[in-house]
Amino acid sequence: MFPLSPLKACLLSSAFLLATTTFPGAVVHANAGSHDDNPQPDLAQEPISNFLPQQGQDEIIGITTADDHSNCRCTPSDTCWPSPSDWSLFDQTVKGRLIATVPLAAVCYPDNDLYDSAKCAQLREDWHLTATHYRDSASVMNQFFARGPDGSGCNAFVDSSSASSEFGPVEVDIEVEAAAPLSEKGKNKNRAKARCSLGANVVYSVNASSPTDFVHTMAFAHQNNIRLVIRNTGHDYLGKSTGFGALALWTHHMKDIEFLDFDNTHDAEQHGSVAYKGKAARLGAGVQVSDAFAAAKAQGLVLHGGNCKSVGVVGGYTQGGGHSVLSSAFGLGADQVLEWEVVIPPSPGTAHPEPRLVTATPFNEHEDLYWALSGGGGGTFGAVVSVTVKAVEDFETAGATLMFSAAGLEDRKTFLKGVQAWLEALPEIVDLGAGAIWFLLKDVLAVSPVMAPRVKARELEEAFKPVLEKLDGLGIPYASSFTDFPSFHDAVAAMVAQLNVTDANMGGRLIPRSSVTEKEGAEKLTDALDAIISADGIVSGISVNIERGQKLSKAYPNSVNPLLESAIHIGVFGFPYNHLDFAANIEAQEKITNVFGAALEKLTPGGGAYLNEGDPHQPDWQTTFYGENYERLLVIKNKYDPEGLLYALTAVGSEQWVEKEDGRLCRA
Repeated sequence: MFPLSPLKACLLSSAFLLATTTFPGAVVHANAGSHDDNPQPDLAQEPISNFLPQQGQDEIIGITTADDHSNCRCTPSDTCWPSPSDWSLFDQTVKGRLIATVPLAAVCYPDNDLYDSAKCAQLREDWHLTATHYRDSASVMNQFFARGPDGSGCNAFVDSSSASSEFGPVEVDIEVEAAAPLSEKGKNKNRAKARCSLGANVVYSVNASSPTDFVHTMAFAHQNNIRLVIRNTGHDYLGKSTGFGALALWTHHMKDIEFLDFDNTHDAEQHGSVAYKGKAARLGAGVQVSDAFAAAKAQGLVLHGGNCKSVGVVGGYTQGGGHSVLSSAFGLGADQVLEWEVVIPPSPGTAHPEPRLVTATPFNEHEDLYWALSGGGGGTFGAVVSVTVKAVEDFETAGATLMFSAAGLEDRKTFLKGVQAWLEALPEIVDLGAGAIWFLLKDVLAVSPVMAPRVKARELEEAFKPVLEKLDGLGIPYASSFTDFPSFHDAVAAMVAQLNVTDANMGGRLIPRSSVTEKEGAEKLTDALDAIISADGIVSGISVNIERGQKLSKAYPNSVNPLLESAIHIGVFGFPYNHLDFAANIEAQEKITNVFGAALEKLTPGGGAYLNEGDPHQPDWQTTFYGENYERLLVIKNKYDPEGLLYALTAVGSEQWVEKEDGRLCRA
């Protein structure tokens, strides 16, 4: 028998921590207490003028591009790029909130004034902590998308003694093996210097504090034909939080939370719809799950949020759907939305040639925008200032854990029969109202946490009885626990640790209920998952009954992929990210897309994937991520953003653009 410890990282990283204990050049932290208490590199605040890209200057990016202003967004190497005086004027317009990006890892490169070996060592130690990145205006947690088109970037894990940067007067040229961004064949390699440059990080960010900052930033990007990115924490794993040569609207410090008594009875009656009269919360664009949970707890309430408490609630999480262990009882994050405050892009030649702030509800003139924002993905329809969501009184919660391994068994076949037993048990567990997060490695299945709102532990244990009896029959030792908690917040405090970065190459697939209920379905699914873990991959995800939760919460119609609503498991799979060998990451991405992803698609024909946790190179992503809603979503996108100011990889309308080999964003 063995102890069951809390799993301590977002998404796949929980499983990676089970599988590995070392990392090249870094110390892996399972948990170091509150993120806000973690020591962080103290980079000096440099004057903006020190890092202002000059017109036609390419050294800050590291490549040379040719001007093509008519079809492409301007980059620092183009003559159309704003001059230093333009940027300074814009900085005055946003009241000094413009931030020039300095890569976090600049402290690791000896030839610039920021170099500090002690801070570099601390940065490497803290790299896996989410706070390292969400406190920064540019850093992203999926470093695959921080790499520039020529292989440039600022890697904290290179050999600092021989590395160089473009922030100091000395250039030390060191050749290292590198690979170009994923090409059509995915095998194109080149040579690149180990140097520190912006790579694909945003060039500037506006530390937004109000809708006015949103309007000014959007207007400046539009007027100057600059790529615009909306970001809060940098959690997005499909590269939506960054962009080569981009300006970012950084919402992270918009933390206002207001609780209110909400009543839309009049509007609902006028539209023949269900009214909501009860507690609600208005959340600012920068609110994270930890912020929302803490504020709600103080009010004796519960707000919907994910298992990774550093994730932003208002951005990609809720706009992309937003699953959690509460989804079997309350539906998705998008199902809680009552109204959005959003700044929409300008529409030249219409009555609204400038960006403007609107409120979108299920019942007003912007009901189509409400529908699109509630599940259709973040960063493409508008820049959300705040969201108003349902709040419910805190409730008793049952919690459970389960872990078993292949250790001591005669063969892995017995272990896999145990995995199959777990899959077959899922319907009864989620139909009780529980949500279950679990991780599968080559020789270990870890289920934690499982939470069931308004359910007693004895009831949850009864739902687990079939799988436990099968494990006993197979002779598989296991550790399990079933606990009654007086409140949801008590359950979270006991079962959900501060979580680390998902340092992974990742893909995803929605597993329909039929895959575990039909004859031989669970066996075939087990075989498909075994193919992944036998190749040293990781499988993870959350099992829920979303349809049950939506019916109970009386959710308003929204654009969540219907395939997500009917899935019993929102699956994620992948391989660890390699900071020192980018070619290995490309190879891993190819396996995800062409081997394991393809196998799961064959097993679940007509299925889809969760747009926030999918393969960034997903073929037919429109259907896979958005299902039957895509056509309507595209109409709404073109209505509210007719010039395509907002772009994000695999976001609605992104097929109208292409990222060129030189990194620039151009019309397709």
